[in-house]
Amino acid sequence: MSLIPDAAPVVLLNAFPLDRQQWEPLIAVLGDRVRGDLITFDMPGIGEMPLTDEDPGLDLIADAAVLAMREATGAQAAVWIGCSMGGYVALAVAERWPDAVAGLGLVCTKSTADDDAARDKRYGQADAAEESGGHPDPSAAAEGMVGTEGRGRDELVEWVADNVGRQRGDGIAWGQRAMAARPDRTEVLRAVGAPVVVVLGEKDGIVSRADGDHMAEAAGVEPIVVEDAGHLVALEAPAATADALATLLES
Repeated sequence: MSLIPDAAPVVLLNAFPLDRQQWEPLIAVLGDRVRGDLITFDMPGIGEMPLTDEDPGLDLIADAAVLAMREATGAQAAVWIGCSMGGYVALAVAERWPDAVAGLGLVCTKSTADDDAARDKRYGQADAAEESGGHPDPSAAAEGMVGTEGRGRDELVEWVADNVGRQRGDGIAWGQRAMAARPDRTEVLRAVGAPVVVVLGEKDGIVSRADGDHMAEAAGVEPIVVEDAGHLVALEAPAATADALATLLES
């Protein structure tokens, strides 16, 4: 397995429908593990990123992310770490820009496409977001993403709900439709020529252990499970997540 260059940039790709603030707890504990540039940016219509006029699609985000990374850093390849929707984008980068991948971190995500029922649900949620001008129920969304129990759960749920509640309906709708259209990229993982890490949340109610095992098998690695955390492991357990990603960040 090849080693990652010391100065490789690290790109953090958001979960849906959160903005890049979700990475702040992880960034705070990374310290000198990141030797190159550290990049975060929002998805179209989320946070500070304007909504594009282009049809929804993850390939559009992947292409823009690679070009922006190269322009901003001068590097040709980066470590791509994506949570949930961000993982879908990272896989699109690996398929379309294999020479831009120095490492791949897939966090609480999956490589398979939606089935018909999941796809129809996304389209319905997209319509609802457009009609309401935002997420119809940020609190319910937050409850489903946070797996932490006991002390600290209420604070985490409130933070996630506030973040989701700030996002615009047209951006949420665009993201749902982009994810609904994504293909199965399991075979992309088998061809990745860079280090891959698969991280799962023990109490993730959105991505199953079977989904994670499927990705890990394709990549030829063992999944790393973060205990007592749900879908947002980097927010819920940043230190444990940093440890899980250490092989990507340290040559």
